[in-house]
Amino acid sequence: MKSKSDISVFEKYAHEYDLMTNARQREKNHDQEVAAIVKRYKPTSVLDAGCATGLTSSLFARRGIETVGLDRSQRMLTEARKKYKFTGYPLKFQFGHFERLSKSLNGKFDLVVSLANSISGVHTLKELFGAFSNFHRVLKPGGSLVIQVLNYKGWKENELMPIRATDNDGLVYIRFSERTGRQFHIYAIRLDNREEEPKFEVFRHDFDNFSATEIVRLLKEVGFRKIEKFGNLKFTEKFGQASRDVVLTATKKAESF
Repeated sequence: MKSKSDISVFEKYAHEYDLMTNARQREKNHDQEVAAIVKRYKPTSVLDAGCATGLTSSLFARRGIETVGLDRSQRMLTEARKKYKFTGYPLKFQFGHFERLSKSLNGKFDLVVSLANSISGVHTLKELFGAFSNFHRVLKPGGSLVIQVLNYKGWKENELMPIRATDNDGLVYIRFSERTGRQFHIYAIRLDNREEEPKFEVFRHDFDNFSATEIVRLLKEVGFRKIEKFGNLKFTEKFGQASRDVVLTATKKAESF
């Protein structure tokens, strides 16, 4: 989200990310989503691609699953490390871009997840192909991938849609979105009422969304199989054109002898 300083609200206020996104209130439901993923795939090792301040990563790790949280924001990773440093979870955080994953991660994971539209951090189909190739490379044979992205076709065009409003003792965040074509515009207002004179900032972030059809095609091209689509992370809803999200699952071919 770009402001006058050309820095995203998430990057500038990484230390407030959990307040901005109501992490504490979301944790119970998200833990149920992670439980559904664990039940389906029974992983012993997970790469959380786009971990932000580490909520999803921690929900895997507190189940005893070896977890690496990956993010392209050093500020987010700093907050994640501070939050979970003394938990004793089998959890570590690593800087990286989906398109350029370290070869040291090759074949390390039973499961790769990229949730909450984190994949929008790549900007072109070429970069998306690179990201999927890397996810395929770091998975063990027979490993699985779970991706959650916005289904932009399920959102009305040129209509402002609320995302979330939070008030944390005078620190207010209001977020909303707008779709034009396949592009999303995410707006955020930060209002600080904690001082005698209130201060506010406005941020905007634009990104192109990938369609389910494009994602499926690229997953096939890099070698994934058993590709399925769902309408939620608990795998209880079928994906439809009106679904807000699309959850795609895919599997890397097991070794044959």
